[in-house]
Amino acid sequence: MTAALKALLQGAIAVVLVLLAVLLLLALDGLLLIPGLMLAYTLMGLPWHWLGILPDPLNPPGPWISMTVGVIATLIPAVVDGIVLHFFLRK
Repeated sequence: MTAALKALLQGAIAVVLVLLAVLLLLALDGLLLIPGLMLAYTLMGLPWHWLGILPDPLNPPGPWISMTVGVIATLIPAVVDGIVLHFFLRK
């Protein structure tokens, strides 16, 4: 009985650790989304209405530019997640 309980406890600890890692990466992604958007808009040369995170409402970007901005903005957190996972998971 103690071996089964020990295995169950180890499994529960592993699940909690995975959930904590996912929460850490989601928090990291949330922190990197705004700088990613700002960098993407700067790289695409889109005008800003003011120094903030919204594009100029008088000159909205087209669908292809918007899609490119979204891809660039989401690549930044994805690359950082990959780097973080590489260092946490290597043995």
